[in-house]
Amino acid sequence: MNGSFPFRITLFVCLACLLTLAAVQTYAKPGPGKKIPAKSATAKKQGQFAAIIVNGRTLTGPNSNAVNRNGRVAVPVIAVAQALGDTVSIDVSSRKVSVKRQTGEIAELDARLGQVRENGSVMLTVSNASELIFTPNADQMILPAEIASTLFDAAIRYDEAQNAVLITRGSVGPSAVQNVGGRSIAELYNVDYEYNLNRYSSLSSHNIILTGVGRVGDGRFYFTSNASKSSSQRIRPRNFTFNLERPNGQRFTAGDFGTGTALQFLSANVRGGMFATPIGRFAVTAFAGRANSGTVVTPLVLDSDPLPQVITAPRYDTNVFGFSISTASANSRRVSPWTFAAGAMRYAGPSRSGNVFTASSNYSGSSFRLQSDAAFGKFNGYSSDNIRINGTAAAIDLAATYQVAENLSVQGRYAFIGRNFLSPQTGARDPLDLKAAGFNWSPKRWLSTSFNASVVKRPGDRTKQDRSATVAVAITPGGTSSRFYFSHTQNSSIQARSSAFSLFNASKDFSRWRVFINATRVKTLGTAAMNAQFGTNFLINDSNSLEVSQGIGSKRSLTGQIDWRSSGLLGKRLSFTAGAGYSYGQNSKFSAYERVTASLTLPRQTSLQVSYMNTNAGPILLVSIKGTLFRKRESSAFLNAPLSEVNSFAKISGRVYQDVNMDGRFDADVDKPQADVKVQVDGNRYVLSDAAGQYSFGSVLAGDHKVNLDLMSVRADLTLLNGGEQAAALKAGSSSTVDFRLVRTGRLRGRVWLDANENGKFDDGEKPLADVRVVTASGRDTLTDADGYYVIGDLAPGEHVILIDEKTLPEKTRSAAGSLSMQVFPGRETSDVALAVIFIPAEVKRFGVKP
Repeated sequence: MNGSFPFRITLFVCLACLLTLAAVQTYAKPGPGKKIPAKSATAKKQGQFAAIIVNGRTLTGPNSNAVNRNGRVAVPVIAVAQALGDTVSIDVSSRKVSVKRQTGEIAELDARLGQVRENGSVMLTVSNASELIFTPNADQMILPAEIASTLFDAAIRYDEAQNAVLITRGSVGPSAVQNVGGRSIAELYNVDYEYNLNRYSSLSSHNIILTGVGRVGDGRFYFTSNASKSSSQRIRPRNFTFNLERPNGQRFTAGDFGTGTALQFLSANVRGGMFATPIGRFAVTAFAGRANSGTVVTPLVLDSDPLPQVITAPRYDTNVFGFSISTASANSRRVSPWTFAAGAMRYAGPSRSGNVFTASSNYSGSSFRLQSDAAFGKFNGYSSDNIRINGTAAAIDLAATYQVAENLSVQGRYAFIGRNFLSPQTGARDPLDLKAAGFNWSPKRWLSTSFNASVVKRPGDRTKQDRSATVAVAITPGGTSSRFYFSHTQNSSIQARSSAFSLFNASKDFSRWRVFINATRVKTLGTAAMNAQFGTNFLINDSNSLEVSQGIGSKRSLTGQIDWRSSGLLGKRLSFTAGAGYSYGQNSKFSAYERVTASLTLPRQTSLQVSYMNTNAGPILLVSIKGTLFRKRESSAFLNAPLSEVNSFAKISGRVYQDVNMDGRFDADVDKPQADVKVQVDGNRYVLSDAAGQYSFGSVLAGDHKVNLDLMSVRADLTLLNGGEQAAALKAGSSSTVDFRLVRTGRLRGRVWLDANENGKFDDGEKPLADVRVVTASGRDTLTDADGYYVIGDLAPGEHVILIDEKTLPEKTRSAAGSLSMQVFPGRETSDVALAVIFIPAEVKRFGVKP
């Protein structure tokens, strides 16, 4: 026990130094009238690490930075999920990451298949999934931005001005169109459905999800509902969420939602209602309902099932009420590195009750970030260990990150939760005494290293004390060069004394095949267990590929699999995979399985997926079908414009302005009106905006009309943010306001082709690829034309990750670069963004080896 004293002193010294740096940097900030020297382009350029800002909140502490790994921006999964209010589970052995969003939707990354699924349906297919590193410490798990964007249903992009990765989820800004008169009080624009059947031997479960978008009054609403049925349960609703957003910044939420986005000690999963409204510089939020006190888990299948389905029964039996106030208001025009929030919550349930007051302060500077939360309350009830609690308790969570250089950062964290602290949900915010520190260093672009150490105790329980230290080294030169990753984690605890985990990955690409090897060593109690897996993928032809892998481990354990993949059938509508595998252990019998998976694209935006697997435990059938139940003709315009309202008007007026602060509304003291800009209706009538940027059309005939802005009359360094042409369906006696927001943005232009000789250049005789979907991590996408060209416009300045959705590529081909990080400049076009497509081996599937 005495040996831990120097380690604790070191951690506290690290935190003290970081806090001192924050105070010095705040004190040294220039006052009004003083100029800040501009940073050089080199200083602004992203190195190996960058800050992460989630919905306006900067993450800090250990494992909170984005990483530039082999030219791809990657983000820490656990840190991002906590900031978004989602929950994550990571299965290292099966190489899966599962995310349960606050809405109840479940997204899963299966690295063996190279697929991201949402509620069982494939949303994104990526190659080189074997390069993803699954670390033993979940906090250190990072994923490329394009994969994380799909998992969290969030927009992710790199902003050079802030040297940060911006992550946002939900609608952005208010509507540019405001309509008055001539409309119904509510409209429904779109309803989608998704049905999933999971059958395991004699057990089965059904799940159906409905999502919709519409308008109520001057706001836009979203709803999501989920119902399920199993062999042992009747059909019943699981989750329902209704969210209404208004142009003035107000937000109403009813159903199932999460609280505590800005205050972590105020977080709970609530079924009830929430209201948020901006008041000057502040955002005020209040919520009430019943919180989920815990979850009863009933497994449906045996441990041998490769895709276990779990039915959870939330218990909403705890009454809860709370409110919060924050300086992070959407209407605030003041930009400050500091944000403050405070709130209170009262809850009472059958097993626990409490009154909590909490506050938070965050600082986000160019090289230093600080995040602090504190709470105090009085509690009564039973802890997760069934210990009687009656008294007061305090909690604090302090984390900081200092960017020493663009390729070196240090982090520290101290967290303490008192032994009497209770949260509305069992198992959340249990007593904790945590001290952690670490650093990330990338001396070269192809070489990155990290070290993290922590000491975790439980107040009031001397039998629970864990120490951990992890060192990792990654060598990723890119191209076809060999890639290596090594990590070693050393743990010690009172129960297990000493344990260790070592991981080694290596891979190599060739012209038509790929080889890889993974090795692990686990030492807990007794003899160390070692496992190794090696395999290869081979491309047979354009439509077929074969992959084989073999694993060996301690105690003569063996695993293996072989898969054949084929696609491009029935006019590129059908693809399937067939394979078989086995496992054998000294203490288990020989076990074999066979499987087949098929995906079929149907008319009317409908898709069907069927998967069948036969194991020793019995057959497994998975069926998923998704499509559209209802969709209005004008729904696309309604959905694409933030909080827009498609109604009928007989008068059209609005304003043309440069949205300087990017808040989605005209601010007279900040934004710049644009005079003499040509605005047209139906292409045959036009007016010029006046000195205030305002324009007006009178006596517009009722019916469908198109209002557009002539970009030739706008300054060359400005472009439209909300679309150059907006549709208006007008009725007599009504009026419409259509604002055009201009910003200094750029766009990307390039080509997609089949690079037969793999030289990275479009040569004579090589084939351009049409109808290929090109996407960015910020949520933009487009299709290539007949000559393989694509253009993605209206991109905010900064660094954007761009990649090809490989579901739209010919069979057994992939993007040569995987993904590219491209810089978009204000008012400029980044041209010749070449996305070469080459033939590749099939993806690798890995199986965990039983010790």
